Amino acid sequence: MIDEVAPERGPRGPRGEGPEPVRKRRGARRARGGSAGAWRSRLTVRSGSVAVALAVALLVGLGLAFQGFARWAGEHPGWSVLLGLVAVPVVYALLRGMPRGRELRRAARAGMAEAEADAVIAARTARAEEPPAAEGPRAEAAVRAAGEAPPRPGAEEPTLVAPFRDGRTAPLPEPAPPAEEPYAPAPETAALTAAGLDAVDLAALDYEALDADGFEEAVAALCRRDGCPDAETVGGAGDLGADVLATAPDGRRVVIQCKRYGPDNKVGSQDLQRFGGTCWSVHGAQLAVLVTTSEFTTPAQEYADSCGIRCVDGAGLAAWAEGRGPAPWGPGATVG
Repeated sequence: MIDEVAPERGPRGPRGEGPEPVRKRRGARRARGGSAGAWRSRLTVRSGSVAVALAVALLVGLGLAFQGFARWAGEHPGWSVLLGLVAVPVVYALLRGMPRGRELRRAARAGMAEAEADAVIAARTARAEEPPAAEGPRAEAAVRAAGEAPPRPGAEEPTLVAPFRDGRTAPLPEPAPPAEEPYAPAPETAALTAAGLDAVDLAALDYEALDADGFEEAVAALCRRDGCPDAETVGGAGDLGADVLATAPDGRRVVIQCKRYGPDNKVGSQDLQRFGGTCWSVHGAQLAVLVTTSEFTTPAQEYADSCGIRCVDGAGLAAWAEGRGPAPWGPGATVG
């Protein structure tokens, strides 16, 4: 009796049915891969053909342009020589600048590469310095081994109250309060009267330390010292720009306005315009003078020159007081 032997089965059926679909699938993949490779090769050949065609067209265009330029140069030799003289330096500059441009591009690329390398190194260092995070029961066991109680869920972290010491941070010392400067009383000359100023050495007087009224009195004292015995202060509310009135030794009526300004505050043209609007018509000045401890702006000086107003700045006032310079009605004074 012959035993029947069951046919062997492959992966998906009988022996003859299993490998055959696999061969078909592999053949299909090879066919698709071959078609893709052929398509890439055709695309490469086509791109190369286009590049060759463009190069040939460019060469033909340059040849035609050169031929046309040669014909034009033969007809216009003068213009061609002039154009050549202009083109030679331009071409030389372009050729000379090309290596520099390449060097700059190389330097830029090298700098970008160095920056990227530094960024990668910094990122790796940061990852290496990060301590491994312990989670779950291992973290609690590590905390208990260290002798600290694990935080309870929902418990708030304690707030550090300064000053505190953690062994690494040194508390900053509290800033010391600014030292109080001793009170400097106003100079005695600030409260001097007209009679008192007549007895003071006006050459050594600090005019910038005076208050507004004291400065006007000091200017009046200078006028009395240098030949105007009737000089007096008339400044105040409603003075209309006149602070000192005097009569010069030659009989002219002198109207003086005083401006005690700091070194950073200059007398502007508006101050001169207001004074010029009243000194002549209201006060009948024959010599108008503006005295300041500061300086005059350029527009103010120009306006004063055009209107005939005498300007005495801080340097001129010091020279007048010390006797090194003339009084406003002396030589060089402007007569209105």
